Amino acid sequence: MMRWQAKAALMQVFSRLPLGQDLHYLAQRRVTRSLPLSDTKFVPIFNYAKKHLDALRRHSATRLEDAHFYEFGAGFELAIPLSFYALGAASQVLVDIRKLVRVELVNETIRSLKRIGHQDHLCRVPEDFLNDHHPGGWIQLLEHWYGIRYLSPCDARNTRLETGSFDFVTSTNTLEHIPGADIGLILRECRRLLKKDGIVSFIIDYQDHYSYSDPKITPYNFLKYTDSMWRWYSPAFHYQNRLRHKDYLRLIQEAGFEVIEENLPPLSEADLARLQQANISPLFKQEYSASELAVRDAHLVMRAVV
Repeated sequence: MMRWQAKAALMQVFSRLPLGQDLHYLAQRRVTRSLPLSDTKFVPIFNYAKKHLDALRRHSATRLEDAHFYEFGAGFELAIPLSFYALGAASQVLVDIRKLVRVELVNETIRSLKRIGHQDHLCRVPEDFLNDHHPGGWIQLLEHWYGIRYLSPCDARNTRLETGSFDFVTSTNTLEHIPGADIGLILRECRRLLKKDGIVSFIIDYQDHYSYSDPKITPYNFLKYTDSMWRWYSPAFHYQNRLRHKDYLRLIQEAGFEVIEENLPPLSEADLARLQQANISPLFKQEYSASELAVRDAHLVMRAVV
């Protein structure tokens, strides 16, 4: 059994246990040590935040400090929202389908921002660590100190938040973990929440995420399996929808958005060679060209069609 297959089997176990989410978290902290984020892993996430904000500045007249932000899929450590804060954002709402955020990891993010705080492009550095013993709870402090309102459990398909209340909607390496049918509903909800002149910025990772921890497989490894086979390797705690770039473009259009900026990595000979190495399933070969399958990630900027 390859390393990635062993991980998939473990994720299946965690996904089925009542306390599986806590066990998954402990495994990431104590076994794989993928949490908390090292500075080496934090800096690329911080750069994602900068990409989002650069898109806002390019396409919106709204000042960053006046903008109301919305992000779905905030994750464990709130690295993107706290980076937004450090770069000048003042008001954010985050939603997660289940409560993943951990106060100790949020405080690690604050430590990471303190360590890079000498850089000129930071408007401010978060100064205070969140106290889990605060009478109102640390999530209350998060909103009071950093302007970040965290809502969980909250369904991104139907948030019940006010229509037309956000200037900027973001998602960072989250959509690839959501079933396609749900993505369509989430996009429609984003359109409802967005102001008429609002901007959406999505960063999507199209690669097989098991390839990050198993160097023996390519970023296209998951494309060689049928849907029924892949279901076993894609449990709730490590779900990957395998949608390709053109699928997202279709869902975006169907939800009433137009893409105003499309940033893709350049297609290389090495990508095509890895794709060939993966022995792609006919399921994908029939629907996509090699160049369509080879796209590894994307940054899409959108606005609602009037």
